[in-house]
Amino acid sequence: MKQIAIQLTAESPLTIRADHAPGGAATASYIPGTTFIGSLAAVHRMLYSEPEKREEFERLFLHEQIHYPDLYPAIFADKKLGRNLPVYSLPKTAQSCKRHPGFRFAESEENDAHGVRDSLIDWLLFSVKGSKSAEALSALIEHKKCPSCPATMDHLSGYYRRSHSVSVDPLDGYEFSRMDKALESEYTRLQTRTGIDRDSGTVQEGILYNRMVFEEGMRFWGVINVYDEELLPALTEFLEEAGYQSLVRIGTGRTRGMGKVTFEIKADKRAEKQYFAEFVERLSAFDLLVHAQNIQDSRYFFALTLHSPLILYDEFLRYRGTIDEQTLLQDMLHWGNNQDIKLKQIYQAVSIRRMTGWQEIWGTPRMNEYAIDAGSVFLFACDVADGTPEKAMLLRKLFELEMQGAGARRAEGFGRVCVSDQFHRERRML
Repeated sequence: MKQIAIQLTAESPLTIRADHAPGGAATASYIPGTTFIGSLAAVHRMLYSEPEKREEFERLFLHEQIHYPDLYPAIFADKKLGRNLPVYSLPKTAQSCKRHPGFRFAESEENDAHGVRDSLIDWLLFSVKGSKSAEALSALIEHKKCPSCPATMDHLSGYYRRSHSVSVDPLDGYEFSRMDKALESEYTRLQTRTGIDRDSGTVQEGILYNRMVFEEGMRFWGVINVYDEELLPALTEFLEEAGYQSLVRIGTGRTRGMGKVTFEIKADKRAEKQYFAEFVERLSAFDLLVHAQNIQDSRYFFALTLHSPLILYDEFLRYRGTIDEQTLLQDMLHWGNNQDIKLKQIYQAVSIRRMTGWQEIWGTPRMNEYAIDAGSVFLFACDVADGTPEKAMLLRKLFELEMQGAGARRAEGFGRVCVSDQFHRERRML
C-alpha cells in the first residue's frame, strides 16, 4: 500500500450539507470522502472523455482499490507545526477545561487554554479495579476539576494535529507531544441568500436564508490509500492536473461561484516494514503504560480509535452501534471463531450519527445510513503471551485492520481505525 497526503485549500466560499432534515440543513465541519470522491470523478469524466479512458475511470473510482479520505480542517494557531502533519478527529476520551478549552502549547497571544488530556487510562483503572478501589475512584475524581481553575473538565471535540518531535518537562523529565486544535470555527461565516421563484426566475418574497460557509483560504488535510500500486502513476498525474489548475468544485452552490478548491499532493515513501515497526512500538508503549498502573492483570491491552465514521452491519444487515468481542474477531479481524483467543471489551466511549450524501455520477441522493462516529474509542484486553504465535498473529491482524480499514464504503473515507492511538498516552494537560 502507498499513501498520498493531500493539502486542500478553498479558493472561494465552501459549504457542505451535513443533513437533509425537513426542518433545516446543517453544515458539515469537514469535507466527507463521499463528497471528495464525487467531485474528483466528475472532473475525470470532464477531462478524459475518450473511450479508452473509461477503464481508467473504473479502476480509479469504482473498483475500491483506492480509498479516498475525509478531509479535516488544517488551520492551526501554532505556526511551528508543519503543514503536512496528519490531522485527526479528537477521541471522545479527550477532556479539557470547560471555561478555557484547548491545547495550552499553541503559539498565540490570545491563547488562554488550560490544556487537554486523555481519560482512557482513568476509565481503564475504574473498569479493571472496580468502584471499590480507592485509587481508581481518586483518579476519576481528581480529573473532574481543571488543575488551573475551579471549572470542571468537559469533553473536547474537534480536530487536532501532532508534531513528530517531543519536548521534555524540565521539572520531572516528562515527555509530551506538541499538539494544537484546528481553528475551523474561526474561518467560517454566515452567508445570506434569497430564494428564487421557479416560475418568474426572480426573488421570491418571504424566502431569506443563511448558510454557514468556510472562508477563502481555509485548508483541509487527508490521506489517500492506494492498494493497487499500478494505479499510482495515473492517479498522481490526474490529481496534479486537477489540483494545480483549480478544476475541482466541492459542496453546494457551485453554480454561484462557491466550492472552488486547489490542492497539493505529497507521496509517502515509507515501506511497509517501517509502518509495521512503528505500529508494534506504539502498541507496546500503550500496553506498558497500562501495566505501569499496578493493575495486577497480565492480559495484553489495546485500544481502537476511529479516525473516520465506521459503518458496520450484523448478519441481518442491521447497523451496529458498538464493537464487541465477536464483531472485532470475526467482522473486522476476519479471524473466524478462534477459541484460543480470549478477548474482552473493557471500556467504550461511543456515539452514533446519521450519514447522508449525494451520488454525483448518478445525480441522486444516497441512502441514509448510520455509522459509529469518528473519535469513538474501544478498549480491549486479550489473553496472549509475549513470544507466542497467537501474539504474533494478533499484531499482524491488527496491523492489517489499521492499514485496510473496516466496514462498508471504505473507498469513500469510512472505516479508518487507529490501534492504540498515541493520544491515549497523554495523561497530563498539554
